[in-house]
Amino acid sequence: MFVRSRARAVAAAAASLALAASLAACGGGDSGTSAVRSGGAGASAPPPTAPSGVATFEDAAPGSGAGLTIGFTQLNLAVGFPQDVQRGVEEQAKKAGAKLITCDSKADAAVALDCAKQFKTQNVNGLITFQADANAAPRICAAGPPVPVMAVDIEQKPCQTTFVGAANEYAGQLVGYNVGLFFAKQNNCEYDAFVSLESKAVGQVNELRMGGIRKGFESVCGAIHDLRTLDTGPGGLSEPAQRLMTDTLTALPGAKHVIVVGINEDVIIGALAAARVQNRMDDLYLGVQNLNPKNCVIYTAPHWLGSVAYFPEKYGQLLVPNLIKAMKGEKLPADLLVPHEFVTKETVKRYYPSYAC
Repeated sequence: MFVRSRARAVAAAAASLALAASLAACGGGDSGTSAVRSGGAGASAPPPTAPSGVATFEDAAPGSGAGLTIGFTQLNLAVGFPQDVQRGVEEQAKKAGAKLITCDSKADAAVALDCAKQFKTQNVNGLITFQADANAAPRICAAGPPVPVMAVDIEQKPCQTTFVGAANEYAGQLVGYNVGLFFAKQNNCEYDAFVSLESKAVGQVNELRMGGIRKGFESVCGAIHDLRTLDTGPGGLSEPAQRLMTDTLTALPGAKHVIVVGINEDVIIGALAAARVQNRMDDLYLGVQNLNPKNCVIYTAPHWLGSVAYFPEKYGQLLVPNLIKAMKGEKLPADLLVPHEFVTKETVKRYYPSYAC
């Protein structure tokens, strides 16, 4: 879901090139002329380059955590992504024989602070911290016990031992590049507006992920025009997204090609709710961060162009075995990054065989 990545994956956009005549033939523009702007290479743009630091999912060794206690500050257990992370962490802690204590922060930094204080009194041996307010991290670190800390998706400086989560810039670039490629091939890079549903509270995560989307898109279609940047609150929330998208669609009454990208699935669900009320579902073209195979409202939308998979159900395989190593004194790398994949309706069953939307 959320992540800061030191790995600076660079999607090398080629110099500005004219689209070949064959592209115009498969595009949707009536005139056959290209709408690719300065900096875009059209359908010939190279894909983003995967960063270094990508980790491998692995199960915890049976019994490896015997006698150890892990404190887990959760982001918000009312939301799908943290629920998937929770199940994976519980499964791996059980395999390792470690005791797991979970404290749900409910996306509230003050509650996360209380969680840290609680873990200090409970003598935990290591922490997994998944909380959305990067600015609150120093206070939360100071309140907690002096033990190894695995930061999930949002930096928890100065106490984090290792950052575990998305390669944010690369994940963003994958979405932007593939959305751009669709528009280059199908509509000569012509669109009416580009709506970016963001979360300023998560700091660098937002800058890398959403900036990566823009970078990836611009490598194909050139400089973005008619950009609407909307802040959907801490962590990216569905209700603010719906309200803001309602206002945005009202201000775009004739727009038929509205690109919508978001920091997570929740904000996309909010955007779709707004479009449904206005009978504008067919106007939205979606590039999505994360893929929960149960969120059929996204995948059955008229123009779901694809999602970058974060595999939250497998986060436990990165968090628990490596935290146990840290609790036993082993040195960990600064970053353990998720191996992302861009998934479409044609490829989704390759990663989620039970997908049934």
